Order: sequence, then C-alpha cells, then structure tokens
Amino acid sequence: MPYTDMRKELSEFYFAGTGERGEEFRVRANAEMDRRYREGMNPYEMKVLQYRVIADMFEPVLFYTSPYYYETGTMWAHCDGGRDFRGFCHAGGWTYWKNEHLFRDQDPALWELSQKQRDELFYTVCGAYNDDMQHFNFDNRPILKGGLKGIYERAEVELASAKDDEERAYLQATMEAMLTLKKMSEKFADKAEKLLKNAPDEAARKNLALISKTARRCPWEAPQTLYEALNTFCFMRKCMGALEGIGPNTFGRIDMDLAPFYDKEIAAGTLTKAAAYDLVCKFLLTWDLHFDHDFKFAGYSDHELENTYVLGGCDADGKPFCHDLTLMFLRASREETIIFPKITCRYGKNSPKEYLDEANLAVINGTSTLLYQNDDATIPSILRRGKPIEEARDYLITGCWGIMSNGKEKIDDGCYVNILKVLEYMLHNRTDKMREVGMTFAPVDGASSFEELYRIYCDNILVLFEERARVVRLGGNVWNKVDPLPIFSSTMEDCIGKHKDYTAGGAKYRDSRYELIGYPNVVDSLLAIKKLCFDERKYTLAEMLDAIRHNWEGYEDMRIEAMRAPGWGMGNKDADAFCARFNTDLYEMAQKQVGTYGGKIVIGHLAYTEIRWWGEKTLATPEGRKNGDYIAQGLTPSRLKKIPAVTSVIQSFSALDASEIGGNSVVNVILPNKTTLAHCEAFLRATADSAVQSLQVNCTSREQLLDAQKHPEKYPTLIVRMCGFSAKFTSLSPEWQQEVLTRNFYE
Repeated sequence: MPYTDMRKELSEFYFAGTGERGEEFRVRANAEMDRRYREGMNPYEMKVLQYRVIADMFEPVLFYTSPYYYETGTMWAHCDGGRDFRGFCHAGGWTYWKNEHLFRDQDPALWELSQKQRDELFYTVCGAYNDDMQHFNFDNRPILKGGLKGIYERAEVELASAKDDEERAYLQATMEAMLTLKKMSEKFADKAEKLLKNAPDEAARKNLALISKTARRCPWEAPQTLYEALNTFCFMRKCMGALEGIGPNTFGRIDMDLAPFYDKEIAAGTLTKAAAYDLVCKFLLTWDLHFDHDFKFAGYSDHELENTYVLGGCDADGKPFCHDLTLMFLRASREETIIFPKITCRYGKNSPKEYLDEANLAVINGTSTLLYQNDDATIPSILRRGKPIEEARDYLITGCWGIMSNGKEKIDDGCYVNILKVLEYMLHNRTDKMREVGMTFAPVDGASSFEELYRIYCDNILVLFEERARVVRLGGNVWNKVDPLPIFSSTMEDCIGKHKDYTAGGAKYRDSRYELIGYPNVVDSLLAIKKLCFDERKYTLAEMLDAIRHNWEGYEDMRIEAMRAPGWGMGNKDADAFCARFNTDLYEMAQKQVGTYGGKIVIGHLAYTEIRWWGEKTLATPEGRKNGDYIAQGLTPSRLKKIPAVTSVIQSFSALDASEIGGNSVVNVILPNKTTLAHCEAFLRATADSAVQSLQVNCTSREQLLDAQKHPEKYPTLIVRMCGFSAKFTSLSPEWQQEVLTRNFYE
C-alpha cells in the first residue's frame, strides 16, 4: 500500500490516546486560565488570555513521515476544533464556558421555551441560539496573500480610528491572535530542530529540516510555494480550532487557491508534477488518517469529521475551471481511498469531460466519496439573494451542503426547521403539546376543500417560521459578550474594516438559512389527501384522519392507495406543479421573516441522520408512513414511492424554481453498479438543466449490498454516501445498512 510508513505513524497517533491527551491538557490549561482570570475582564481580554495560555502550554506534535506541521495535541482526533465535540471538551472553550450563562440569564423563560421547542423537534440550533461551535467557513485567502503579518498590520492601522472600547478591544485581540499564531509556528520550528538531532532516517531528516526552516517564516509571512500554501491550510485548521474553540469546516476552493503557487513553481522548474502530486497525497492522508474507517457507525454522526473542500466550478468570468491540481486531488482521493476531507465537485452542463470522468471514476466503481454540486442551479439561487455575479460564481459548499459566499459570510448551519412536525401536530391535533411549545396550530378536521386545508397548513407553517425567527433573534444578540472570535473574524470581509467581530455583526452579509425537513413527505401527504378525499372522494377527510391517528391499523387498503397516489419525484405533471407551488409559498413565507442577524432568511431542503432519528419520533402521515418510519432526506423522493426511472426524478426537479432555494437542497440517487463513465457523464449533464443542487450518487445494487452484509471481507472499498458524509458500507451498523437498503434503486 502506498505511503505505508505515513499511514502507520499517523494512525498509531490518531486512532488511540488523543482523547486522553486532550483532556489532560484541558485540565491543566483551564486551571492556569482560571488562576489568571480577573473579575471585570471583557470577553476579548478573556479570549486573548485563552490564546496565550494555550500557545504557551501546548507541545507541538510532528511526524517523521510527514512534511506538514499543524498538530497541537490539545484535541481529540475526531474533533474539528469545536470546543465540545461528542462529549470531548478542549481548552479552546474556556471563554465560552465562563460566559455561556449570559445566553440563559438574559431571558430564562425564552431559554426554556427554546429548549422545549427543540426537544419537540421543531427546529435545531447547533449552539445556544447561534451556530456557535461548528460549521465555520474560515477563509485562508488573506493569509495566502499577505500572511498573518498582513492581518496584524491591517488591524494595527485600523486601531488608530477605533471609536470605542469594544472596537479597540476587538482590534487589539486580533493583533494578539496573530502574534499567538506566530509563536505557535515558531514552536513547531523549535520542535523540528530538536527532533532533527536524532532523526531515524533520511526521509525524516528531510521533513524535519524543511519544517525547521519553513515554520520560522510561514504563515507569519505569506507562503511562497505549493508546500507552504498547503501547510498554511493544515496549520490554520488545527491551530485556529485549538485557540478559538470552533470548527473550521472547509479548505475552500483549494484547487483554485493553490493554482498560482503550483503554476509559478512549475514555470520556474522548482516543482515537478510528481512532487506536487506527492504533496497532495500527503495532505489528504493527513486528514483521512485522523479516523479509523472500520469503526462501527451506529449513532448520530459517528463517521463525521466536518472537513471539506471544493473543486472545479467556474472562474470569475463564468468559464469552467479545471486545473492540474483539480485532477490531482480527485486522482489522489481515488487512488488512496480518501474519505476525509469530503470533496464537493462543482459542475455544470459545460464542465470539461476530463473533469467529470475523473470525478465519476471512483463513484461508478462503488467508492462514493464526493458530493456533486450543480452550478447551473446554485448560482441563480445566490443571485436571487442579491449577491453580485462574481461572488455567486465563487461560492463554497461547506460542511455537508451549506452554500456560503467565500470569505464574506458565515450563515448558521445545521439549522433544521421541521415542516413535517407542523403537519403532524395539525393532523393529529396535538393540543396536548401546543401549549408547551408556545405555538398553536389550527386543526383541519372541518376543511371543506383541499384549498382550505392547504391554506390552513401554510398558515401553520408561518406560525413556526415566525416563532423560530423570534426566539433565535432575541436570544442570539449576546454572542459577542459570550465568546468573540477574533481569529475567525480576521479574514472575513468587513470585520476589521468595521472594527467589529463576526459575533458583533462585522461580516458583510448577515443572512440566515432554514433547512427544511420533510418536504417530500409533506407534499406526498397533501397530494394523497387531495386525490382520495377531495378529487375522487373515495374517503372522507375524517376517515383519512382517523386512519393516520390509528397508525393505519385497519386501513390497509386506504394506505396502499395513499402510497400509490401521485407524489414528488414521480414525474407526474400535476403533482410537480403542486410541488412547485408549495416551494414558492415556502420561499415567500421565509422572505417575510427577519433573520437572526437582521438579514434575509433563505430556505433549503436538507436533512442529516434525522431521516432516522426524527422519523422514529414522528407519528403516521397521510402518504402511508407509519409511526416511526424514515422521513425523506432533503428533496430525495420518499422510499414509499417505488420510482423505477431516475428520469422521473429529474423531471420533477425541472418543475422547481432553483432560484428560490438559496439554502441548497440535496437528493440521493442510487444508480446501477453497471453504470459507465459515459452514462454517468450524461446523467450529470442532464441534471444540470434541472433544479438539482447537491447530488449524492451511489452506484451499486441491492444484491451487491446484501452480499456485502454476508461477506464484508470482499468489499473493503465499497463506500456509500450516507447523508452529508460517506462511510464504508461494511462499517455501518445493521440499522444503518437497512436504511440504505430501503432506498430507491433506479435504472
């Protein structure tokens, strides 16, 4: 196996013991920060104290087999930088934990109400009231251009015109943060010099000598070579996470951002393509070896590392972008079977064949480790948000599916809003719970027409939208008093210029996103009611409601007819027209709201492993779902609809207006394992003309998966796209294997 020594050294470090190491460091560092804390310190002063203590106390970790310097040894291997990752806390959360009571203290009743609404699965927030720990799209471009020194000098200039104490505190904290990162880099150089004296072999001596020389200068000074630029990505991800206590979840448009370094060196003759490819392989292995992919996936996000990058797409002029490095990243991921970092491949109807073939090659062979993102549907959705065309063309996909303007915003991610729960409360008349959650949803028992029922439901969704916006907007205003983020803010456009931390509203854009859960189940339910109760009048509405309130017991014939009714993804013209109407209504309802930070609210159709966990807590619905059954993921058609042809799914997507879905949408498609490169290319070009945005493709068969269950040793590289991440099929628990097996398999 290639890179055997590197695989062995890194896996021995990351697969065991990092949790204990990180906890031991947290205890020591927190004790020191507590000792040096003084009453009355503002949160920026607290954050600077946190930076200094961690930088002083951490012991750099270097690997003989790797040229990269980045590992602080202060966090668990699975940790993306978030201060409390699956129960493993690290020292970067000290300031937050000291001040988090402010979220509750400002309005205890609001806090309790918010917790109850979340407990009842109406929405999620990945934090107190803000997405305050994960999904941070850190922008490395200013560092690639001017180094940490350039950021320091800009903040220093702005400090002279600061208007008040908070502006001064923010800018001073930014300058201190850059000096702290400089110190950390120098400690890596010191460690390399120390290890160099007893390096075990020539390869180790070469790596350590390179680190010793480079870490003295970079990233304080701007990187000059491809190696230095790649290491800047490594260093900033780990060191920012360790210091800031948040998870940076994307390397951005890495092929585009690295291209100038590569081109310069290739032209000068100081770098060969083979050497560049070696650097790319080692970079990807660095992150993939944080995790044992044979570890059993059974929980919510057991195989999630929140680490992504974007390839391809188009340039500022709209021309397709495909570089040597683009192909190298794809080839390295395929040849080394890399699962993390997660790849997003931006594509469109004019994407180069060479690019699509390289992306598709692993997928058609059963190794589905990437996400396809359709530029032709995504860019119009960004333009409709009011962004200029150059920014729209430069968008990122972060985390699992988050659309972000590159370096200009950080939208709260993982913010699911459950329109299926509204349907459940309405149809099951959950008056027993409405008072607890502070929302009243009108019943539909007496609706005399489908239009009346539909309008009641939309009004009930509006109740949820308004309440979610109200609660989170009121509660999130103290974030900058709890845990400002000077390092993260330092490269985000407008923060230094405005003298404001991101948490205080410094970013250029302040939009919010509602990631809607349950759209396919909802439209299928409404269409089943429409057909059976109002169009054909085969059953009364009262009979349909009685059926679902009894979990379809005694109503099997009605259930079969409900499942056979036209629905989402079937390519039925009338059903698709209704689906388009409903999506437009959702868009317009969201446009009436004011987001958490005062900006717009955009909608998306996304779902993570909630397809199972929330499904288990959702009562029966009119499309034939029983209590506890799966819910659909994003815009993936319900598995209750047996749709043989994928062309029907694409036809339904063609009915939607993609520009209304500014928060992105996702669809899972399982194509046959006999799919060829030509077929896959044609399929992608066909989807480019529809409203498909995030596309998750697996090429396999039910028979192959069943055989993999019985003979896992035969399928070491059978990797499936689960939801926002990929995993070995043989590493899935029986329950999650079953979830995959019950999906639609298309011809």
